[in-house]
Amino acid sequence: MSSKVSSNAYLELHNIHQSFGSHQALKDVSLHIAEGEFVCFLGPSGCGKTSLLRIIAGLDTPTSGVLLQAGKDITHAPIKHRDFGIVFQSYALFPNLTVADNIAYGLVSQKVSVNDRRARVKELLATVGLSGSESKYPAQLSGGQQQRVALARALATSPGLLLLDEPLSALDARVRAHLRQEIKQLQEKLGVTTIMVTHDQEEALTMADQIVVMNQGVIEQIGSPQNVYAHPHSPFVAEFVGEMNFLSAEVTGAGQMQSGQLTLHCDQSTHLMQGDKAQLAIRPEDVRFSTNQHDNNTLSAQVIHLEFLGSRVRSLLKLDNHKRPILADISMNEMANLQLKQGQTVQCQLPQDRLHVFGGAA
Repeated sequence: MSSKVSSNAYLELHNIHQSFGSHQALKDVSLHIAEGEFVCFLGPSGCGKTSLLRIIAGLDTPTSGVLLQAGKDITHAPIKHRDFGIVFQSYALFPNLTVADNIAYGLVSQKVSVNDRRARVKELLATVGLSGSESKYPAQLSGGQQQRVALARALATSPGLLLLDEPLSALDARVRAHLRQEIKQLQEKLGVTTIMVTHDQEEALTMADQIVVMNQGVIEQIGSPQNVYAHPHSPFVAEFVGEMNFLSAEVTGAGQMQSGQLTLHCDQSTHLMQGDKAQLAIRPEDVRFSTNQHDNNTLSAQVIHLEFLGSRVRSLLKLDNHKRPILADISMNEMANLQLKQGQTVQCQLPQDRLHVFGGAA
């Protein structure tokens, strides 16, 4: 699926293909990115997200297609003629240079005066929360601090585009969560158009204005985090972004599905015909525990496992006459009311307005 390319986009990718021998890394990728937008390329290893970032950076050339930045064709432009800063997963700082010299590296080639360089380094270190670290060397800094320096270096030349290649994946969880917030706030403050590659859905959901979900060299879906999470276009997106339960089913009537022994009603099956195979999907937090057995889609289930996850409890439920168990998340308050125990039989409901319907067999 391609996004419509707009004439006022800051960055435009038109029909990008990339092949390495018989392997197609990218297949007809088109999208537009507005000025000041924070976009995440999200997908599993080998989906093409890094290939796409490398083409934007000029590190690789597409087999075919056109790339425009601020209306200018940069498809074959050398790296030095492209307006971007880049931050890698591995920081890629020069170990033999001080923090100040690392940050000022791009300013030297732009022939910025010594005094102006010094002022810019000081300003950037304050921006990334490392004031006074000018004379330190990378080895004297923690991973999180090194990544802040790498970010300051990427921003030193005031680029129109900031590229982040898995910038947080080498850091531990606490530092990662903190830096995630800082990078997003910094990006909003500076208004710099930013593309970040990540395989971490939480990172994409918390940071991006737009998520580009990629799979096997194609774009599966483009949308806001809320839109991608609430309205996945394919089973792949549904499963990759957040947790999702799937049930195989067959259409038996208007808004009605048969899944094993279960008859389920759903709101989203208008595109399918009677007899069509389908997959029904529901988020764990959308599964309800019901006391009214006459509500639509209410069924009996056995609690086979309970897992405490801090603010919520995740239960694994074995549905009657159904092979595959489903996950259901409930709040600690609801858990206290229900007094759920392993082995207990409960009534649960799969609300028909929360069921996603995808055509085709699993």
